[in-house]
Amino acid sequence: MHPPMTTTPDEGSAAFLCPREIPFPIDELAALCFSALDADPGASDADPEWAATLERYRDPCYVSLRAHGQRVAHGWTETDGSVAAILRTISTLTGALDPSTRETVTSIELNLTYDWVPTDLGDKEASRAFLSNFVRGVRGFELVHQDHTLRVAPTQAVAQNRASPKWLEVFRQERRLTQADVAREVTARNFNSDQLLLARPVATTRPRAVSMFRGNTLVDQTEVDRPYVEQLERDLGDFLVRAVVPTGRMTYIYYPSQGREDLKRNNMIRQWMASVALGRTAKFREDRAVHKLGEENIRYNLRTFYHATGKLGCIEYNGKVKLGSVALAVISIMEHPKRKQFKRIEERLWNMIEHLWQPDGSFRTFFKPSDRNDVQNFYPGEAQLAWAFRYGETRDDALLHKFMASMRYYREWHKEQRNPAFVPWHAQAYYHVWKITRDEELKDWVFDISDWLLGMAQDRHNVLHADELGRFYDPQNPKFGPPHASATGVYLEGLIDAFELAREVGDDERRERYRLAIIRGLRSVRQVMFKDDTDMFYIHPDKRAWLRGGVRNTVYDNVMRIDNVQHNQMGIIKILRAFEDQDFIEART
Repeated sequence: MHPPMTTTPDEGSAAFLCPREIPFPIDELAALCFSALDADPGASDADPEWAATLERYRDPCYVSLRAHGQRVAHGWTETDGSVAAILRTISTLTGALDPSTRETVTSIELNLTYDWVPTDLGDKEASRAFLSNFVRGVRGFELVHQDHTLRVAPTQAVAQNRASPKWLEVFRQERRLTQADVAREVTARNFNSDQLLLARPVATTRPRAVSMFRGNTLVDQTEVDRPYVEQLERDLGDFLVRAVVPTGRMTYIYYPSQGREDLKRNNMIRQWMASVALGRTAKFREDRAVHKLGEENIRYNLRTFYHATGKLGCIEYNGKVKLGSVALAVISIMEHPKRKQFKRIEERLWNMIEHLWQPDGSFRTFFKPSDRNDVQNFYPGEAQLAWAFRYGETRDDALLHKFMASMRYYREWHKEQRNPAFVPWHAQAYYHVWKITRDEELKDWVFDISDWLLGMAQDRHNVLHADELGRFYDPQNPKFGPPHASATGVYLEGLIDAFELAREVGDDERRERYRLAIIRGLRSVRQVMFKDDTDMFYIHPDKRAWLRGGVRNTVYDNVMRIDNVQHNQMGIIKILRAFEDQDFIEART
């Protein structure tokens, strides 16, 4: 697979791939395009002086007309991406629209293509690279069978949020091909493109144009400072507030490309984490209205998912009672100002955690179904964190004994099967207790797991695309799962505690490593956050205000899941409290 960007050396590391610079005035191209759209009789037929620079685009280019985010017409230039071909295509598309629709067009989306590369779909490795999610939105593709051609532009894949294998499967079914037929009979190519979003002027005198990468603008690491992170907190926290519907229910999954919420899917751990994040946002902002909203959210969750079995409190959904959901529910209650009103429920939830704890220090991870005991990388750490907070209140020696027994059990368990999902929950729990006990075992184990986690932090040496910088993902260990915004957030929650621990014990070398991973992670958060009209070019303006501050799963998947927001919000609140202004600067002299 050819790289989609030019190569710029980065001092002290391997080559890093950066976006190309557009070699012509994009605002002037925008003015020409809207003249063609409006059939302006005063528009000049003469090519501008810079038109020759578009001769580099010798293959068909994609043109899409959008009215308030909705695509109303799209197509490809016949042969190339010259100015004349683009304007001719816009005129053709416009001619097929009725005048009232044409007048509503607010933006034009261009993909000026280059670097077309044949792909043998019969070659498994080549086919895998061709269909990879990692190039979705960066490289487009073409499928040809007999007289039928399907081309998918990078921004088209972004706007529709459809992975390449799905496009291929629809193509196969429409052409009534078997998998073997596809390998033998379908000709495939992939290509790169320079992506432009041209916007009709509102208050200005000329159209404006934005150069995009993967349907978005790149966030520069130098932008990360305290005001930047304070704005992140406002955007994420405000979204959490908007995501609570009048009944108190938190929106779980939203599909931006479809403009709808998924009401069939839910997850109790993520719902209760959202309750925790809402409460911490209220406390950080000292906002009584958000505390009130948090109370409504907790009461909704309890009405809908809580019940008691004797003295045990259950959080149940779809026949499952998970240790993790019980732990997060009790944390949300104990952190709320009206905690006393939930006293009996809280006691029963603590009883459930106690019930699932085993004398060897392990936890049973499910109360229902009783034969399940998996997800050990997540739920015991969440229970340990709840216990850490409880120990902070009670200083109960018996509880500390159980807590340390579990720490030792899971320390050995994790060493045998390292997984990044384990790290942030345990790091937070052990740092919280270390602040009280100053136990060397806890300190050393927090450093051990946090040091190991840094291997997942992606920097210039191990990413292909510039928008991936700062996230957490190990390309060499796909068993750890794909990159995900919620993972970035929860790792930030753990690493900021490791940073504070290193600062408190005077370990400056570790402190600096953790600091760099944190500020690069903060860049990644904004990269995948819905933030402006450019990255929401395919979303109706009426829905953009609600979606602002929501966070995509990753750079190539725009599904907005609530834990993408809540983990990052909770991490950012801790970072704003812990960091000095100079800690936000990437390189120190």
